[in-house]
Amino acid sequence: MYIAVNKLKVQKSRGDELEQRFQHSGAVAREPGFLGFELWKWDGDGEHEEFLVVSRWESEEAHSQWTKSESFKQAHSGPPADFILGHPEFSSYQVKMSVAPEG
Repeated sequence: MYIAVNKLKVQKSRGDELEQRFQHSGAVAREPGFLGFELWKWDGDGEHEEFLVVSRWESEEAHSQWTKSESFKQAHSGPPADFILGHPEFSSYQVKMSVAPEG
C-alpha cells in the first residue's frame, strides 16, 4: 500500500474553508487503485492551522496515474485558495505493516 501525504498550513480560523473544499472532492474515489482519503487536523496551538491530506493507494503507480488524470487536473485547477499559506509539503510512504482488531 502507498500513502501520499500533503501538509497544508492554513490561516488561523480558516480551516473550515479547507474542510469544505475537500467535501467536494469525490472524483478521486472513482480512480483505479484508490483505497481511501482522510483529512487530519493538528490540534496544536500555533500561528496557523495545519492539516495533513492523507490518501491511500494500492500502489505508487496508481497514485502516479491519478496525478496525470483529468479528474486530478480539474480538482487542482483555478487559483490557489487565499487562506493556504505557502506551498503544500508532499511526502509518501510504503506501508510495511498494518494491524487490525481481531474478531
